[in-house]
Amino acid sequence: MAKIGKNGTNSSEPKSITNNDATSKLELWLHAPGMDVMLRAGLGGLAAVLQQMENTSNEIRDKSALPGWPWKDDSPPWTIDMERIVLDFKEPQLAGEFMKRLFEFAFRIDKKEEVIDLPATYDIQSGQDRLVRAQLQRGLMLTFLQHGQSRKTAKDDEERSIEIDGKPISYSVRPVYSYKHQTGYEDLVDPKKGTILNKAMELPGTLYPGAAVRHNKFNSHTKHEATATELIAAYFALIGTLALPVNRGSAVLLVPHVTDLIHFAANRNCITPGRYQDCLIGGTGDAVLGIYAKRQKEDISFHLKVPAISAYLFQPTAWASQQKSRVAGIRVESLDPVSTRVFSYASTHLRAQLRTRVVKEVAGKKKAKVTKEVEQSFWSTSIVKPLIADNLANHRAWFTGFVGLFTRKDPANGKPLRSRLFFEKEGLAQMVKANVWSDEGQRALVTGVQFALSCQFGKISGEFSRNPQGMKNKFQKEFEKWRIQFASAKTADQFRFSVCNLMSRARGNESIQKNWQQVLPLLTDSGWQHGRDLALLALAAYQGKGDKETAELDNQENESIDS
Repeated sequence: MAKIGKNGTNSSEPKSITNNDATSKLELWLHAPGMDVMLRAGLGGLAAVLQQMENTSNEIRDKSALPGWPWKDDSPPWTIDMERIVLDFKEPQLAGEFMKRLFEFAFRIDKKEEVIDLPATYDIQSGQDRLVRAQLQRGLMLTFLQHGQSRKTAKDDEERSIEIDGKPISYSVRPVYSYKHQTGYEDLVDPKKGTILNKAMELPGTLYPGAAVRHNKFNSHTKHEATATELIAAYFALIGTLALPVNRGSAVLLVPHVTDLIHFAANRNCITPGRYQDCLIGGTGDAVLGIYAKRQKEDISFHLKVPAISAYLFQPTAWASQQKSRVAGIRVESLDPVSTRVFSYASTHLRAQLRTRVVKEVAGKKKAKVTKEVEQSFWSTSIVKPLIADNLANHRAWFTGFVGLFTRKDPANGKPLRSRLFFEKEGLAQMVKANVWSDEGQRALVTGVQFALSCQFGKISGEFSRNPQGMKNKFQKEFEKWRIQFASAKTADQFRFSVCNLMSRARGNESIQKNWQQVLPLLTDSGWQHGRDLALLALAAYQGKGDKETAELDNQENESIDS
């Protein structure tokens, strides 16, 4: 994103705008000077809008709403090439009306639901799910439209409900009445002449999330500026990118690396999640890999020709808690077949699930006070899948950092994260049995730890066969013993002692006996941390004698261990 120089651009390069004060045609080049990955994605969004307008022009009753109408020979007044878009205003002074109709078509509001509607981002014939639209709007309000001046909304969120599989689901959404992009054309044209402005203009964070004035005292010298074509691309970045909320205070902005405007325009709607559960992400890696996984499932027509996708995390910071700043970013190319297979298993076995809980509701006052139990349905998301996705996106072993799930606390409620692992036990058990291992030593260590633990539980069940409560207490103490020993290990020696101590208590551990040479690297000074992650993964995925009793520990607040 370049600031306009006094000497203009090199005449041998594609130009962002002609040198004339007024032009009847505007050329927007994908690789013009100043066009970075965000602006190229925005140009892809513009191409998607123009393509949809052309495809649905026969279905539009009021033809006067179409830019440049009437069209000569029924051909739209624009052309889309692989690396260029040309807008034909016919006359320079008609540019303002042309852009007004273009923006009105692209940036809408669903009047019935009072939510943002971007028709170029989904299949018009199929429509868009209400839950999906509400979630996508939340993502936009945490990135592009986070500032109050960029939108006009209701003061508070509105509680609504929808029925899924016969179960009522409650969700909240902030009614939106207008937003900046709807009148963005006013920033691009001369209000008196109606021509495209040919001067440097400010590029605010509302159009380019993360952009900011570097120094308020010298804002005229340190603000981001852009040409008219770059500003147009920035407006349509709302359509060319995808914003997904992580939680109520943070979001991920996905920016495709557009290289072919024609292919991107034809397939932009394939990026948008079709189901609500696909909108539920846990971080940057989870969001990016979700798109790649979706592409693997789509038919052969899904050819975006996107070599990579960048993901940026927006969340409050200690120095600017009132806004969501761009705090992290990652660029992810298409995964290799092995990583794709691993994430596919994670998406299948650790997907968000619709669960039901019973809550108590109180109605009335004093003597008329009545308490009744009501079932509530909610989506339970995985804490393991985001970890796996981040590891794969950064080319690490998929189980790296699993110890953190046993030692960290949930920032939402302050409780240990491990209390949520119980709900993922079945999925983790399926994961460790699947073809997700890069060498046999990893699988052997997991199965070896689980075998040794089952042997310990077998001994306990024999000793306490006539004392069920004592058996349950002993199961829990035994599980906690090994969890604490593995999770608190800070050196290779400590981990080796713990794992060898457990293995020595179980005879006939075939998994370790057959693959001990492959297991040894996981006990060395350079590999013990991977071994620790695998040992804790084995505990989390354990199924067998005593697993139901130990699961009750996940609902208790236990002593926190520093990683």
